Parts: sequence; structure tokens; C-alpha cells
Amino acid sequence: MSRIALVLSVTVFVSFVLLGSFIVWGQRLEVPKQPNQDMKPIATTTANRGSRTQRIREGTKFKDMYVYFRQTGDRSVLYTVENHQRFTCLENLELERVLKVIQDKPDRDHWKIEGEFTEFRGENLILLRRAVIAEAPMKNTP
Repeated sequence: MSRIALVLSVTVFVSFVLLGSFIVWGQRLEVPKQPNQDMKPIATTTANRGSRTQRIREGTKFKDMYVYFRQTGDRSVLYTVENHQRFTCLENLELERVLKVIQDKPDRDHWKIEGEFTEFRGENLILLRRAVIAEAPMKNTP
């Protein structure tokens, strides 16, 4: 009888362990998805990387750059007047002030800025330190 009791005890013990595992596994909460949240892969496509201009080193400071600003979705983008390079701006108080002036007076199109470049995922971004309304620069005609 002891052999049958041992087999029966092991069977009951394994059954309780499996049942407990299934109960715990079934109670795991799914991570809730926020409304209107799109799932995007972290990796960027290699096709976009080939068309980019040469990157500027992280922390490179600049001064007296003439630019104009545009909104692209919920981000602010600036274009250099000289060669029409495009850079995304990092949000900060200086950019907020620029956008408020542009909203209040849309004819204020050109700006002289200073700041520094930063990099993220192979793209240069600009952190504004100072922005002053500027006259449209004259194009040099030979």
C-alpha cells in the first residue's frame, strides 16, 4: 500500500503545482494600451539614413545663423537661409518664445540664432540658446 500511496501523493502534488502555475499565469495583467497610441518599432529603416546630409558633431556651438521656422506636425523645424538645411528643434523656453512671437506676428519670418547641435538616432537636432528677430538677409548676386 505504501507504494500506491507514494504514487498518489506525487500525482496530487504535481497536479497542485501545475494548477497553481496556471492560476498565477492566468492572473497576469496585460499592459494596457493607451488610446490613440501607435506601436512603432525602435529601429529606423536604413533607406532613410542614406539620404541624410553629413552630421554635425554633438555639442558643436554656432552663432549668428540666419534661419526661418516652420511647424511640422507637433515639432518645430528650422531651415537655414544660406543653404536651406533642415534641423528639428528641441523644445525649450527659447523656442517657446520664438513660436509665440511668430504666432502673434506672422510677418516676423527670419531669425538670427545661436545654440548648439545635438544628435539622436543619426539626426542632428538644435538646442536654441538665443534667438533675435532679423531682417531677411540680402542674397549676393554677382
